[in-house]
Amino acid sequence: MTENHTFIQIRDLHKTFVMGRNIVRALDGVDLDIPINSFTVVMGPSGSGKSTLLYLLGGLDRVTSGSIRVDGQKLEKMDENDLAVYRRREVGFIFQSFNLVSSMTALENVSFPMRFAGISGKARKQRATGLLKQVGLENRARHKPTELSGGQQQRVAVARALVNNPRMIL
Repeated sequence: MTENHTFIQIRDLHKTFVMGRNIVRALDGVDLDIPINSFTVVMGPSGSGKSTLLYLLGGLDRVTSGSIRVDGQKLEKMDENDLAVYRRREVGFIFQSFNLVSSMTALENVSFPMRFAGISGKARKQRATGLLKQVGLENRARHKPTELSGGQQQRVAVARALVNNPRMIL
């Protein structure tokens, strides 16, 4: 792969929602190329389709029409099982609301995605502990989300997003 290799290619992307009697066009003919190893920011006013685009890129929702290719893989052609594998292997999510499991400690929240990747318990703990250390929370590993500040919760979410070495972070 070269530095100019297109990692994400979006063509004529449309996403519509039905809200009551109205059809909302969240995305209307979006074209976008993102090179590999790049940092891209999606900006726009509220309601402009930013979150919709990220959900589609993450395989969390389906396109109405158009194409999304991630390293040549067509997301719109994948079935639910393929999308689950794609999300597990390729994507790390940092949600605005963090989406931490309230009954789990910071360490358990970070290590949780590795369960689905078939990683042993010892390796999960070691990797999660290392990531918590990297985000400055090694001393909060046994704390539950309600015992953490908002900024600390966000850092747990960042560590969780990185834990499976994804190629894309949303």
